[in-house]
Amino acid sequence: MKTKIFFLMIVSAAIVSSLFAQQVKYCQMIGKDVNDIIKVYGKPVHQDLSNPDMKCIFYQTKTSRTTFIAGKGGVYQIQADLSYDTEKEAIKSIDGFLGECGSQSYQIDTLSIGNYNIKAPGVKMSLNLFQNTYLKKYEVKFKAEKSETK
Repeated sequence: MKTKIFFLMIVSAAIVSSLFAQQVKYCQMIGKDVNDIIKVYGKPVHQDLSNPDMKCIFYQTKTSRTTFIAGKGGVYQIQADLSYDTEKEAIKSIDGFLGECGSQSYQIDTLSIGNYNIKAPGVKMSLNLFQNTYLKKYEVKFKAEKSETK
């Protein structure tokens, strides 16, 4: 029994750590070509490539939704919504993401508990914690946009 609980704790920690590592990876996709996104994340659930100035690629899992928006110069905006059962899980994900950002010397501004603005060379990001009372879930909303500041 103790072995099963320990195993579940290890698996849970690995899943949560991969989610915030994934968010840092998202911001590294700013400026990349749509084909690079597909190489990294695989086949999207939907894509709209009808407008070359606003190509949209959508990914969805049971706990996340991600959209990449690209123009001729590459990806210029990324949005991700991550869903958690508890506030503790959501905050743990945010803390992990902010730790990764700090280790890469990104500038982090705390607006309030659960609301952050992050700046990296060529990228500005926002991270917001939202309580979805209808679904009884906590959502972390992540947005990264191409920035002219280097």
